[in-house]
Amino acid sequence: MSQSHRLTNEGLINRNKEITFSFNGKKYIGYEGDTLASALLANGVHLVGRSFKYHRPRGFFGAGVDEPNAKLQIQLNGHSEPNVNATEIELVDGIEATSQNCWPSVEFDVGAINNFLNKFFPAGFYYKTFMWPKSFWYKIYEPFIRKAAGLGVASVEKDKERYEHKYEYCDLLVTGSGPAGLSSAYAAAKNGAKVILAEDKPRFGGTLLTDDVTIDNLSGKAWTDKIITELKEMPNVIVKNRSQVFGYYDHNMMVMFERTGDHLKEKPKYTPRQRLWYIRAKEVLLSTGSIERPIVFGNNDTPGVFLSAAAKEYIKVYGVLVGKKPLIFTNNDSAYETALEFKKQGVEPIILDTREEQSSELIDAAKNQNIKIKFSHAVIAANGYKKVKSAQIGKLNKDKTGFESSEIIECDCICVSGFWTPTVHLASQSGNKLKFNDQIDAFVPDKSKQNEISIGASKGTFTLQKTLDEGFKTGFEVSKNLTNNDVSIPTPNSNEPKKNVHDKFWCSPLPEGKNYKRFVDFQNDVAVSDIEVALREGYRSIEHVKRYTTLGMATDQGRTSNLNGLQLVANVEKKIVPQVGHTTFRPPFTPITIGTIVGREVDMEYMPTRKTPMHSWHEENNAVFVDAGAWKRPRYYKQGNETLFEASKREAKNVRDHVGICDVTTLGKIDIKGPDAAEFLNRVYTNAWLKLPIGKARYGVMLREDGIVMDDGTTTRISENHYHMTTTTAQAANVLSHLEYYLQVVWPELNVNVISTTEQWAGAALAGPKSRDVLSKLFPDLDVSNEALPFMGYTEGDLFGVNAKIFRISFSGELAYEINVASDHGLFMWKKMMEVGKEFNIQPYGTEALSTLRIEMGHVAGPELDGRTIPYDVSLEGLVSKKKDFIGKRSLQKEAFNTNDRQKIVGLVPLDKKSSIPEGSHLVIDKNAKLPNPKLGHVSSSCWSVENNNPFSLAIVKDGKNMIGKKLFAVSPLKNTAIEVEVISSHYVDHEGKRVRS
Repeated sequence: MSQSHRLTNEGLINRNKEITFSFNGKKYIGYEGDTLASALLANGVHLVGRSFKYHRPRGFFGAGVDEPNAKLQIQLNGHSEPNVNATEIELVDGIEATSQNCWPSVEFDVGAINNFLNKFFPAGFYYKTFMWPKSFWYKIYEPFIRKAAGLGVASVEKDKERYEHKYEYCDLLVTGSGPAGLSSAYAAAKNGAKVILAEDKPRFGGTLLTDDVTIDNLSGKAWTDKIITELKEMPNVIVKNRSQVFGYYDHNMMVMFERTGDHLKEKPKYTPRQRLWYIRAKEVLLSTGSIERPIVFGNNDTPGVFLSAAAKEYIKVYGVLVGKKPLIFTNNDSAYETALEFKKQGVEPIILDTREEQSSELIDAAKNQNIKIKFSHAVIAANGYKKVKSAQIGKLNKDKTGFESSEIIECDCICVSGFWTPTVHLASQSGNKLKFNDQIDAFVPDKSKQNEISIGASKGTFTLQKTLDEGFKTGFEVSKNLTNNDVSIPTPNSNEPKKNVHDKFWCSPLPEGKNYKRFVDFQNDVAVSDIEVALREGYRSIEHVKRYTTLGMATDQGRTSNLNGLQLVANVEKKIVPQVGHTTFRPPFTPITIGTIVGREVDMEYMPTRKTPMHSWHEENNAVFVDAGAWKRPRYYKQGNETLFEASKREAKNVRDHVGICDVTTLGKIDIKGPDAAEFLNRVYTNAWLKLPIGKARYGVMLREDGIVMDDGTTTRISENHYHMTTTTAQAANVLSHLEYYLQVVWPELNVNVISTTEQWAGAALAGPKSRDVLSKLFPDLDVSNEALPFMGYTEGDLFGVNAKIFRISFSGELAYEINVASDHGLFMWKKMMEVGKEFNIQPYGTEALSTLRIEMGHVAGPELDGRTIPYDVSLEGLVSKKKDFIGKRSLQKEAFNTNDRQKIVGLVPLDKKSSIPEGSHLVIDKNAKLPNPKLGHVSSSCWSVENNNPFSLAIVKDGKNMIGKKLFAVSPLKNTAIEVEVISSHYVDHEGKRVRS
């Protein structure tokens, strides 16, 4: 297993530690400090994947976040992860990598037939191809597209790795440890500022590790090591490598992704795999550097085509040659450094320079080394399929729109450099409006919106001495403003070769009669011809061109393609790039794992598990629980071998015939006090509240500002200035936040205080025709007659020595009461109620039976109040006052909310009285109508009516008030059912409401 392209003594890897890994089932050897990419290249492996659309062979292109091609499926320690960038993952013993988007293998991929049929797959072909015939969509087009979509395979196994979140504050966050980052962090830290220095790669230094420069007579690496060592010893500094700041949010909140364990075969027990940092910084210095942009030419996606700086990094950092017959294609001086590095290793490169013959330190050095240079030349096309074998090159004519002559030269790699693009992603995310710098043909940060400053290459400063000057000066000035200290560090002297101005050449023209694919976006197979098609078809906005062609929409987010795409659009449109604009830079800058985003909030730690005081009793009595928000609620109480349907049907029937008891502790409870409490409720609810008597409850509807129903519930007046509000379990926290917002921001003049008391009170609902009998035995000294405690009444009583609050309210449509006691006495209350109610055949019922009871009565709940309905839709318009003002009132005047055929809640019964109607089913007139079949509404809730012994559903239907008696079909594509139903009233049981008032 010889490493055919590994240099003997070059690089920063640890050659004393060999690492075994596999790629596509074959074993290879690398060294500690390698990336998967450098190790594969060292072993002579160039073909690693296939492109997304055409399945063309693809190899390595960059050496870090700039890599668009080498996305691999990684298997390590039983964990599988797709779309991992091979240039960013460090080599770990036992790692197994496989190619993606190919079948049966990367060497022979059946999907490559798309490449030969590429004329049938131009830009936007999917918008046109799959429109006709419509009948093909579900059975042919959609299955095919779904199968072809994606690259890797997401694991279905549980991720056993550990992930964590961390929160940190600092005076100054510095992103990137190149010369700009190191100098600014060092200057600020020496001046007393609390600094965090974040570096994406394992090694600090950035270009100082690869450029032939000196600082203070030290090599770039030696100076880096000196500064990092000092920074790590300072108590006011946090230095982090393998840490990518990927998101810049409001108020200088930055999010950083740290790979804490990916490089370790065996991690210490409590070391997470990855950690997500939330950093709030007073100031941010963006020293994110720049990315080399390619020059576009024919077949430029062939394996063996590299960015010039990447080829140099593989030599200098990893001791790897990307080729032994390199062709260097450039429009600037920086690629000459790569050529000189090849020459140092005994390899003879050939340089093609688009500029006319000229002189500079680097060009002269190359000439002195007898490196062959062809000025005014460009690569026309790479030759070779799975690997570059030769290149067709040509001498450019004077205006560089064509070639005077051409020839074929042998080569095994093409290293290309089209100059440098500042990495402005974080600056743009911060709100910085970018401007175009025509000196470097790229966008740079302009006016800061937040406390951020870009320095070095990230703002277009490409010389070392100027970068150091900026870094030390900015670090000192920022820290002085933060700490009031005045300790400055003099800028050290540096030495670097001077470079000439680059050539504004970005795309090789096509020779007459040739139709080579010239790719702009490698991963998504977007070629020059695709962008030209988009422009011919009328797309002008760069955002539209981006979406029509998928330019810059791959996982690399257009790092090597966006600017070339902008320049192409500008040339075709005869504009300048600033007139074309640029696309939006959004976080994350690099892909991060879902596990990192989630952190420790998985399984039982997903959210706090809340249990009612009666939870132990429920467990002892075979309750099957369901998650209701953060709470565990009994869904049903299993007897013997009962199913969910059988148990809930039994429980609901018992409530209708006798009496049932339900744990309602989880309902949101909010205590409202203050002299302006009534006025506050009057503004919050749609109905009137100023004259609610003490000892009475009222049902209320709460709207959002846009007129949509937010929540419903009852509020009881306990005393003159004291109210007890109940909310749904799911909306409890949202309602409290809603109330607090209006009290603190909108109506601060109101003297009202609100506080959650959900945990303070344990609640149990007694429901059924015999509930008053049970209540009278629980409170023998209390008059619980209909006259003394009428519907929506409130009183207090003594429950065997425990003070209890009694509310006569009902969610079941039956005579019912809700009893609240202090939570410490909740279990005692429950047991007493079960004991006393035994003679009346009392049974507990869970949320499933509760849903059945409320659906039968037409009571609306979560499925109906889904954030899309207004009071009219759910037949609550009678609670909307026409006299007073309230939150959301003006929004109810919208034209769309007042149409004659506005949707309305109705009831549905299947004509066969047997078929259960799936929730979510679409309601249509004709089940056999051609697609798209007009949808009249949807089924929101379904149950088996225990009162009528047949299925019953609630639905939101267009023109519902006039649909009663009509026949429709409830169609469920997911269940593949079409059930004929009759539209009836939503009140299926006791529509006059006599039972609750009995």
